[in-house]
Amino acid sequence: MFSIITISFNSEKTIERTIQSVLAQTYKDYEYIIVDGASKDGTLDIIKKFEPLFEGRMKWKSEPDKGIYNAMNKGIERSLGTIIGIVNSDDWLEPDALEKVHQAYIANNSDNNTLYCGGIIFQTTQGTKRLLKADKEVFLKNSRYYVLAGIRHPATFVPAVIYKKVGVFDERIKIAADTDFILRCKYRGVDFCVLNSFISNMSDGGLSNRKGIFKLGKKDRRIILQNNGVHGLAYFFQMSYWVVRKTIRGLLIKLSLYKTS
Repeated sequence: MFSIITISFNSEKTIERTIQSVLAQTYKDYEYIIVDGASKDGTLDIIKKFEPLFEGRMKWKSEPDKGIYNAMNKGIERSLGTIIGIVNSDDWLEPDALEKVHQAYIANNSDNNTLYCGGIIFQTTQGTKRLLKADKEVFLKNSRYYVLAGIRHPATFVPAVIYKKVGVFDERIKIAADTDFILRCKYRGVDFCVLNSFISNMSDGGLSNRKGIFKLGKKDRRIILQNNGVHGLAYFFQMSYWVVRKTIRGLLIKLSLYKTS
């Protein structure tokens, strides 16, 4: 039923928690695929330690890649499951995550033209937790401006046929190819099923907090708009909207007034 993909690179500090969360799933009809980018630390030793516990359901490969979305695409290409989920090597699943997604899938008449979207438990650097629900209305409202809100990619499970329908992650995009993919799904007629459950955990930090994020994000924004057929005056408006939105958000973060919802 499921293919669960983890991409990793020098992840010895966090990947054991990720692997254990997959191993602990109450729903067992899955394969586990680890795509490692030729780690030089102890990541591979940890993977090898846990491999026998999966009793043949784990497959992994370590080789250089061209970035996180190239690694994700490799995992998708190697998947055999009906539904694909991605849990990065610093994230982890709730024990009943696959069970909750499977229940939603069956209740939705096994619809393979639907993304199954749960909530995230976000662990801050201060040790507090934020519960980030999936919200279809918020997503649809914000999708008009080609930004992602309400749908949490680390808690989104994708039927494999959707990748064939809309394509995999655009590897030209450096930090927001998940946003691009979900928006392409929306504008190509894919539906969204929201689970009233928190199924994934993620911690503060990572790629989205890198220095120079605004410059990278602006380049990504151009590709996202192009991928969704936005041109002319509409393109100018959407770019301007994004710049203003990011600028205000950055100011609020500096003033400690920004709150993730």
